[in-house]
Amino acid sequence: MSEDRPIRWVQVVLALVIVGLGFGVVVAFKKSAPEPQQSEQENRGLLVQTQQVHVDDHDVHVRAQGQVMAARRVVLSPQVAGKITWVSDALVPGGRVPSNTRLLRLDGRDYALALQSRSADVNRASLELQLEQRRQAIAEREWNNFGTENGGSGDANDPGRALALRQPQVENAEVSVEAAQSAVQQARLNLQRTTIRAPFNAMVLSESVDVGQYVAPGSQLATLVGTDEAWVQVSLPVEALPSITFPEGDEGEGSPAEVRFDVGGQEVLRQGRVLRLLPDLDASGGMARILVAIEDPFALEREGADAPKVPLLLGSFVTVDIDVPWIRGAVEVPRLAVREGGKVYVMNAEDQLEIRDLRIVWGRADSVLVREGLNDGDRVIISRVPTPVNGMALREETGPETDLRAEAAETSAR
Repeated sequence: MSEDRPIRWVQVVLALVIVGLGFGVVVAFKKSAPEPQQSEQENRGLLVQTQQVHVDDHDVHVRAQGQVMAARRVVLSPQVAGKITWVSDALVPGGRVPSNTRLLRLDGRDYALALQSRSADVNRASLELQLEQRRQAIAEREWNNFGTENGGSGDANDPGRALALRQPQVENAEVSVEAAQSAVQQARLNLQRTTIRAPFNAMVLSESVDVGQYVAPGSQLATLVGTDEAWVQVSLPVEALPSITFPEGDEGEGSPAEVRFDVGGQEVLRQGRVLRLLPDLDASGGMARILVAIEDPFALEREGADAPKVPLLLGSFVTVDIDVPWIRGAVEVPRLAVREGGKVYVMNAEDQLEIRDLRIVWGRADSVLVREGLNDGDRVIISRVPTPVNGMALREETGPETDLRAEAAETSAR
């Protein structure tokens, strides 16, 4: 046991020497190794996407929704009573009837007899007037021969002379003739009213008549709507009214309009014009209301292979684009580039951020038109900027992927 202790102490000392030598070698290597050169990291700026904008003239329009309504609508009612004896084949729902077309006829025999009776009254009154005129001629001769000798004054204004010459009787007979003639005109008018005609070019919306039916004045026989023109009632913001042209009375024309509606998945376009401004606001949304007129809404008069034959049905909901004057010298900016508060971020010539205020003069679905705040050729930032600060360093993203995104943004702006 005593012999093993010196050996263990020798092993411990050797181990400590080896560890110390290793530590010294590591320290020597660290001191002899060259120190790394430290360099300041370059700030390349925030990576952004931009779109270049230009000053140009822009054709703009007001887009609004509307509903088609009849420009002319009438409910046919008879002015005289009678039994219906004939009905036109065109007097059915959807039937087309030109202006002045006979639609139905009432039994007019009673009115024809009344006309004959009134004509006889005219003849009787005329004969009575002739008799009175002859009596007046005889009385005038007698007055001239004997009236002055018996105290007559001979004055034409003498009341006694007018009575002696039967002037009241003659005037009464003349009034009777006029009354009889008026009765004849009334009877002839009633006879004409037994035939009911279309007041304008129309289409039958509904009818409730049949042969043998007795009708009285005011009975509703049929409803007609005009085919020459229809109206679209459009609701739009009040601030858009100054841009729209309204006709003044019968002179001038309103702003052109294009009416779009969908039929079976196909968009149909029809041309129209602004007709007038209604005097009240839409009660539900406080919007102004205008009427847009469209000719030949049912496509009845269109000719040619290329002319659309699709009718513009009453009650349809349509989109109306109203042309307004061009906006000159404005910059079109994508809506995604317009920040809160009407501001825009621009990458200037030094690749730094500039925050500018815009004066927007017109709004579109995907873009706005600006008159102040941007110049021709400015690079507008269309990507997100987390913490925008004037003078912030920027760098523009380039490459195929960026070009595709910029092209998509431009297409959306259009």
